[in-house]
Amino acid sequence: MDLMPTAMVGGSFDPIHLGHLHLIHTVAEQTEYRRIILVPVGRNHFKPDARPLAAHHRLAMIHLACAHYRTLYSDDMAVQLVVEECELNRVGISYTYDTVTELYRRYPIKDRLAVVMGDDLLADLNRWYGYEELKRLVSFVIIRREEQGLSFADPGADLRYLDNRRLEDSSTTIRAAMAALGPDQAMPPSIADLLSPEVAAYIERERLYRL
Repeated sequence: MDLMPTAMVGGSFDPIHLGHLHLIHTVAEQTEYRRIILVPVGRNHFKPDARPLAAHHRLAMIHLACAHYRTLYSDDMAVQLVVEECELNRVGISYTYDTVTELYRRYPIKDRLAVVMGDDLLADLNRWYGYEELKRLVSFVIIRREEQGLSFADPGADLRYLDNRRLEDSSTTIRAAMAALGPDQAMPPSIADLLSPEVAAYIERERLYRL
């Protein structure tokens, strides 16, 4: 594996949707990072009560979505997409610091690894586990989620703000809409349009998110 500028994108991906793919495209388009590692969480430190869908289903959908990415963003062929299972295999709550140190061990990373995060997490960034060491190890690439765009005031942290369109929480919308369907109802087009066709077909075939 080649030495490469690398960014990690963590999340539940429950399910992965077109907004996630657009985020990856934004990172590819506006930065020098050419390896983007998707890290689905096991137990989310920020949402300790959340119980995401079984890992094997989320992984299957992530791989399907990554394949579809090449169709959506054919000009991004130089970008390497990697799905990393380390947090799914880790016992207990996953901390970004632990994942970062593991990625440095596993991948040849040029310069500093980038951690892609939403500006809605900035207020608590200096309280993240291992923050003082983490800020020496990584750059933070900030995507806009809040309408007014938040900032962070530690001059020792390397932060880079992207100019992205604000993303809606489509995963929650998808799960709620699927849970509301009757046993014989198909996924509505308004929900299918939020997903790659392959992921939509997988959700229907596996009867995911239905009560």
